[in-house]
Amino acid sequence: MKRRSRTTLKLLPLQPLSLTPKVILFDLGGVVVRWVGIQALSDLTGLSTLQVSERFKQSEIGNRFERGHCSNEDFIAEFRNLFDLTGSDAELIKLWNGWVQDPYDGIVETIKNLKTRYRVACLSNTNDLHWEHLKAYLDLDALFDRPYASHKIHRAKPDPDCFEFVIRELNVKPEEIIFLDDSQANIDAALNIGMQAHKVDPTFGAVPTLKSLGLV
Repeated sequence: MKRRSRTTLKLLPLQPLSLTPKVILFDLGGVVVRWVGIQALSDLTGLSTLQVSERFKQSEIGNRFERGHCSNEDFIAEFRNLFDLTGSDAELIKLWNGWVQDPYDGIVETIKNLKTRYRVACLSNTNDLHWEHLKAYLDLDALFDRPYASHKIHRAKPDPDCFEFVIRELNVKPEEIIFLDDSQANIDAALNIGMQAHKVDPTFGAVPTLKSLGLV
């Protein structure tokens, strides 16, 4: 898969933090690691990115897979049918996992630095296949104080109960959490819960946003 081209980003200051945070909560794809899934499937099938997204949203099995209620085998069968794909299960798993790529430049070192001053966690809408694939790039248990995966907690963003579960687990007030995500729907949901939430540009990942917030 081709990586996104490197582009120069001019940092713009964001709104000042309303409360000194105790926890920095990261999404993963498009924030910590590069994610090319929707665009890659659009390129492969000729569907628009909106059509690809809608097919996934309307798939009962896809939604169950993200929440840990579906086997890998059942999902791959659904994946094949949804997009009229050919190839063996192993080939489709390789295709599926290829959309999760390496970390953005500087993000691992930045998270390690943040851990000296804050608790650091992640909350990712993911699945068993992608979560295992991520281990090729990151030691998630070592990098984050608390790694939360949708298929393990059986909840997914932007559902309020997903955020409420994490708040209870972290035992902090929602306003003491800074949440970074590349999805506006997830940002809006986090703001409604009371978190300090900021949208990340997936071209660059989280580091520019963290710098704009004065956290690094």
